[in-house]
Amino acid sequence: MVRILVIEDEEILRSNIVDILEAEGFEVDQADNGRLGVQLAQSRSPDLVICDVMMPELDGHSVLSQLRQDPTTALASFIFLTAKATAADMRQGMNLGADDYLSKPFLRTELLEAIATRLSKRQSILKLQQQIEKLEQSNYLKDEFMSTASEELRGPLTNISMAVEMLRKSPNVQKMQRYIELMRSECTRELRLINNLFDLQRLEAGSRSLRPEVINLQQRLPTMIETYRQQAQTERQLLQFTLPPYISSMVTDVTDLEQILGELLDNACRYTSPRGKIVLEVSRSPMPVGLGEPPCFMTTFMVSNQAELAPEDVAHLTALFQDTEPATSNRRGLGLKLTHKLVKRLRGDLQVTSDAGWTFFVVQLPNYADPS
Repeated sequence: MVRILVIEDEEILRSNIVDILEAEGFEVDQADNGRLGVQLAQSRSPDLVICDVMMPELDGHSVLSQLRQDPTTALASFIFLTAKATAADMRQGMNLGADDYLSKPFLRTELLEAIATRLSKRQSILKLQQQIEKLEQSNYLKDEFMSTASEELRGPLTNISMAVEMLRKSPNVQKMQRYIELMRSECTRELRLINNLFDLQRLEAGSRSLRPEVINLQQRLPTMIETYRQQAQTERQLLQFTLPPYISSMVTDVTDLEQILGELLDNACRYTSPRGKIVLEVSRSPMPVGLGEPPCFMTTFMVSNQAELAPEDVAHLTALFQDTEPATSNRRGLGLKLTHKLVKRLRGDLQVTSDAGWTFFVVQLPNYADPS
């Protein structure tokens, strides 16, 4: 509801204005002097102020000057009421930031037309301000994203460069094999990061189409996670997988699902110590639906690993998943940002928690009509 503050020392006129505005559905505050008017404006943040010019204690020009200097009231529209609207008086008011003048006595229609014009202009200014802030935020996010991408891409290249140098110097065949394996692993990681960059760009541009299909989870998931089972074995980790037999299939984009689980499992492998455990658990639960709607089931994929995150890292990732924080130089930023966007476009939810030496990434995806 639009809030209007009326500052007028003449009681009958003030009362008439308040009655007119309340009859039109406005929320109205009133003050009989400028000092009280400023206090009310600062505490109530009106959308528009109607103020007499000539008043005791604090005149209208002083009221306007104070309100324009206060960030909480600077954008409020301001209409002066005056019995002597000379060119000099109007110029003084306009220089201070007044939006309009009404000469006493005025008609009800003149008052309402002036208010409608000022509120419309104010709405346009607020909308423009929101667009500017959104553009500034977009530019900030792009800068942060490029900073993240540069840092993440630099890591594998640095390791490859180091391995090449050590390979050149090492006469030991066993060590040479280890350096070759390191180079292979880092090349794979670099390609993954580059693919993530392209995928993020396509998602942002809306050029990656969504292709939902019925997939057999009992057949697809074991094959899907085999790469990460081998990755875990290489790091001397244990990857456990639980898929109840009653969860046979679901309708979703198989490419998105594979990428989501792949990113989470790869992340778990990279941040779990040797001999640590990594667990992928799948479960399903019904969701409440409206009358006449088809039944809906929520399929939950939980990837947990033996590595506890610091509270500030959990807060960072939570903000990342809520789109309130960009992917900064935190090493987990880029892949998990992509994961979140994929989950979001599948109308799902991604949450992270960490406790008692474990970290849990929980993905919930809706599946409309029971596919089982």
